[in-house]
Amino acid sequence: MKKKHLLALSILGVFALMGCSVNSSSSTDTSSSGSTTSTSEEAGSAYDYNSEISIEEASEIEVSEVTGDFVLETSDGTYTQTNNIYKITSAGTYSLSGKLVGQILIEAGEDDEVVLELNGVSISNSTDSPIKAVTADKVEISAKSDTGNTITDSRSAKTTDVESIGEGAIYAKCDLKLKGSGTLVVTGNYNNAIHTTKDLTIQKLTLKATGYNNALKGNNSVTITSGTVQAYAKTGNGIKTEDSGVNSNNKQKGSIYINGGSVYVDSLHDAIDAVYNIEVDELDSEAPTSVSIKTGTQSSFYSKSSFKADSEKGLKAQNEIIINKGTIVIAASDDAIHANYGDTLDNGDKGTGNITINDGLVQIASGDDGLHADNTLAVKGGKVVVTGATEGFEANYINISGGYSYIYGTDDGVNCSKKSFSSCAITISGGYLDVAVSNGDTDGIDSNGNYTQTGGTVITRGSPGTGSGMSTGLDVDGTASITGGTLIAFNGLETAPSKGSNVYYAATTQTSGGQMGPGGGGRRWAVSTSSTLQAGNYTLSGNGIDLSFTNDYNYSSFLIYSSLLSSGSTYTLARSSTTVYSWTQSSSNVTIS
Repeated sequence: MKKKHLLALSILGVFALMGCSVNSSSSTDTSSSGSTTSTSEEAGSAYDYNSEISIEEASEIEVSEVTGDFVLETSDGTYTQTNNIYKITSAGTYSLSGKLVGQILIEAGEDDEVVLELNGVSISNSTDSPIKAVTADKVEISAKSDTGNTITDSRSAKTTDVESIGEGAIYAKCDLKLKGSGTLVVTGNYNNAIHTTKDLTIQKLTLKATGYNNALKGNNSVTITSGTVQAYAKTGNGIKTEDSGVNSNNKQKGSIYINGGSVYVDSLHDAIDAVYNIEVDELDSEAPTSVSIKTGTQSSFYSKSSFKADSEKGLKAQNEIIINKGTIVIAASDDAIHANYGDTLDNGDKGTGNITINDGLVQIASGDDGLHADNTLAVKGGKVVVTGATEGFEANYINISGGYSYIYGTDDGVNCSKKSFSSCAITISGGYLDVAVSNGDTDGIDSNGNYTQTGGTVITRGSPGTGSGMSTGLDVDGTASITGGTLIAFNGLETAPSKGSNVYYAATTQTSGGQMGPGGGGRRWAVSTSSTLQAGNYTLSGNGIDLSFTNDYNYSSFLIYSSLLSSGSTYTLARSSTTVYSWTQSSSNVTIS
């Protein structure tokens, strides 16, 4: 049986653990997933990964009950009142307070900007959206400091489309901005909690949005710049866009931007679903970005008796996902991060299917793939930790040029397959990659095309306890070459790579089946069922090399290809303080006895 590792940390514990920068002062990583490694190049954070994922509910956002008669005041706007419906008909600032069972209806001019100031208000409606903007250029809703405000759509769950009524508790057919130093709790029992057909922006606000379907929906875009946002989606998506066309100014629509603040998403289906791009960044050091997600079977809305498998991804984009900075924690029963290739967008283009990690800290536990790009997955910086997934990295092309990646997979740890193109490849030019897999027919790195390494450090492991060369540290169907950097493999390689003249090679004594030469030839590494390489903390040291890592399982063989090895130098592989292997690199190819 393949062992599946998922993260077990409360969300507060995760942020306490991961909130420090990638370059913190700790120098030791530990892992029960068998893949965590620290190096002399990295001062990485310490991690503790357990067997099951458990991201707790976010802290409850509580609002005191609003009492008193409803009051609407304005000094520069105009409105009319018909029974419990207040119709705003012009630009201006409108102050709302008290309890209203009714509606704020905005029918202003197409160029008008309307500001609603919430000063401790409770608005509910059982026949339409409590706040509904039909015409305006922009609507801004500001929860004033030290006030608690609730907007409740108390209609029964939507069963048919009715164009005359709103799609959410707050519904707008114009740009919508939510802001303020106060608190806003929005409940959409009919369909969505907050929905605009244009651009949705959230700034500084403390917001809890619960939707029967989606929590936050901006057809054209959703942007979060600061504040605390909790998005709960009982049957749909946490944050969603719908239109991937271009506007009248030729600006692309359909993206979701998280540029600051604390964002928590609990959704039965996709947590953050963009019809175009998802971009996560940290534009203001005073508003650090943290995103925590649980979806599908990990959601608090999951019910085994009623759950229907559909799409339960953490981050999903029809075009591209770009992570520039921030801390992201995902517990998903489907792919944690997924980009589609080839879908026809509203702008006429095809989705690119790319995922790019430039910086930040990404932690993933997934019931399917960790990071899945239909086209190219590029890791250029930051730290990516996949504590449990079927395949940790899955893409047509995988390019690692920087950062630190720690992968544990119940199938292959890193896999390139011909998803969208006739060829596929894994290219390592820099960075640090550490991979382990569960027992079975699993490979640490599996390329259904080529494998090329010109730099960086790679530690990869085949299946522990497997007495067959079919499960190895590196399996390549096409060509494999190493012309720079360092590759360390436990349980060997299924096919030997060609190597550059500056790359030296050393390996432990082979068992029956023949010795795999360092220059190619396709001979399998025959793996012994006994193990000298017992589980424990290891160091590999010598002239030019200083690596520390942890093996959680026993392995039967060890090899290294590295441009750091040099003739005449002595190298030592030690477990704790005990030397396991020591050898002098007397030539470019050495067998360690």
